[in-house]
Amino acid sequence: MAEQVVADKLKLSDAPKKLKSKVWQYFVFRDGSPTDKAKCKLCFTDVAYAKSGSTTNLMQYVKRKHNVDLARLRGRTNATTQVAEK
Repeated sequence: MAEQVVADKLKLSDAPKKLKSKVWQYFVFRDGSPTDKAKCKLCFTDVAYAKSGSTTNLMQYVKRKHNVDLARLRGRTNATTQVAEK
């Protein structure tokens, strides 16, 4: 509920559909326009990312700050990871 109030005040919107990375489920844009920073949905911190489309910085942020599994974000399953390790 409090998150919705903050989102309403800041006029945040989800990343456009053309941004394919799964990491975008954790980030929004202020005023709906992509810039060089995205806002974390979990802690409302601005996180810089490359306008070239690289999401490495965003992935590292959610891993470091929120303990999100990067393999899951990259679309890898446990079965795929286990096969790769053998």
